[in-house]
Formats: sequence, structure tokens, C-alpha cells
Amino acid sequence: MLRAARQQERAVATRQSWSIVVFSVGGMKLAAKAEDVGGISAWGSDVPVPSRTPFVGSLVKRDKDVLPVYDLAARLNRQRETESTLCLVTRHAEGPMAICIDAEIPSLHTVDASEVRPSRRNDIETIGSFVRDGLDIDIVALRRLGQS
Repeated sequence: MLRAARQQERAVATRQSWSIVVFSVGGMKLAAKAEDVGGISAWGSDVPVPSRTPFVGSLVKRDKDVLPVYDLAARLNRQRETESTLCLVTRHAEGPMAICIDAEIPSLHTVDASEVRPSRRNDIETIGSFVRDGLDIDIVALRRLGQS
């Protein structure tokens, strides 16, 4: 049993490619590991709530759940779209969170591990970045978002 666990760890460590979800926030292309995305749906109306947590100041209802909203657009100093938006649910380390993303439908990509390089961003938690269609796209660490 222990041998099987070690073999599985090695297989994960030597994974040659990642499944990545590419989305947009305030017109900026970003990405996240697909395993860190819990779902994407239409954005509901968010309800402002008092909060001491930076960039979390409202809640949104999704199905039977009420999720804290992490304002990624504000964190990145981007203007949040107001007309048509989507809800990206993260699998955060402390529980699911909602992020309002642009209405452009996110796309799923496979990125070779050799394409991922260190990100130059210091304003947000990232895993790295990669180039797609001439754009440098940062991979946001959704599980650690807001914990730095």
C-alpha cells in the first residue's frame, strides 16, 4: 500500500502537462489549474457584507450555497465589468469562494510543464506563467489566493 502511494506521488510529480482554465478579469487574461476550479456559472447578485478580510466584501448565492466573493478585479486594479459577468468558483484551501470574471467563456487548455516559467508578478499569488497566442498569461494560485 505504501509503495502504491509513493508511485502515485512520483507520477504526479513527473506530470508532463497541466490542464489550465483561461479566463478574463477586467479585460486581463489569467489562468488557473483546472483542478482548482469548482465550476463556472452565471453571476447572481452579490450582497455587500461587513468584512475585515481584504478584497472580500460581499456574498453571492450559488445553488444552495452562499459563497464569499473575492474581488480579484480590485486586487489587480482592474475595472470590473458590470453588464454581463460569470461566476468562477474556486476550490480555495479555506473553502469555496466566488470570483466575478468577464462574460467571455473560459477555455480549457493543456500546457506542457516545460512551458511554465516563473511569473514576474508580485501583486498576486501565482504558480507561474506561460505564453499563448502571443500573450503572457499568469497562472493564479486559486487555492492560496489572499493568503500572502
